Amino acid sequence: MSAIWVIVRKEWKEVFRDKNILIMSIVLPVLFVAMPAGFLYFIERSAQGSGGIPEGFNDAGAYAHLMQLPQFQGMSELRVFEILMLDQFLLYFLMIPLMIPIFVAVYSIVGEKQQRSLEPLLATPISVTQLLSAKTLAGAIPAVVITWASFALTVAVTALLTTPQVAQIMLAPTWLLAMIVLSPLLTVAAVIIGVIISSRVNDVRLAEQIGGLIVLPLVALTIPVLMGKLLLSTRFFVIGCLLIAVLDVALLFVGVKLFQRETILTRWSQ
Repeated sequence: MSAIWVIVRKEWKEVFRDKNILIMSIVLPVLFVAMPAGFLYFIERSAQGSGGIPEGFNDAGAYAHLMQLPQFQGMSELRVFEILMLDQFLLYFLMIPLMIPIFVAVYSIVGEKQQRSLEPLLATPISVTQLLSAKTLAGAIPAVVITWASFALTVAVTALLTTPQVAQIMLAPTWLLAMIVLSPLLTVAAVIIGVIISSRVNDVRLAEQIGGLIVLPLVALTIPVLMGKLLLSTRFFVIGCLLIAVLDVALLFVGVKLFQRETILTRWSQ
């Protein structure tokens, strides 16, 4: 275990020397906290006096049918609209454990390929399993911590800007399941995907561009959520957690195969 943490600390020291990764690790969470905060501030100020959705911002009638659902009983159109938008921002938060770790993973591995520093590491007694575990932790831990901290800050800001009726939605089982369980599972998937991508390319920029494509399906999900066609529920995220857990196991199997010593010393050194 001590060998793993030595590599983890080494990875953090080297990876975060890259200004692009450091900037993204700071700017991305700040942006995702600022978006719901700015939205709620704008909506609350615009709705003062009217109690409804600001004219021209969206069609209030589009949400009328949602007010008949049990979870929205007794709420105004404005509160339903705010909750739907917060659900969309939840999906944005799930981009953090995808984007940050995959960039850390591809940099650490491609960087070692470019610097020819991986072969000496493999000459030590450390096993391939320990090496893969260290690289997974090095990418996953910062991403999970940043995600949880950003979510906690957003909960606090939401409580200040809107009503308790809306703010308590962020502490519902749906959100907590997504943050506590789904985000770490997504982080592991992103790191292993970074490992797989890095095993096939030798350029950091290309690896980052390919890795960035994995967030596109999540972006596509925001469209039906915003339109009120897809309601994020606990069941939705339970199924998501199970699917991602299975995906993690499959990706881990592939990752271990790619991290065989013979493969590294022949293919990766080319």
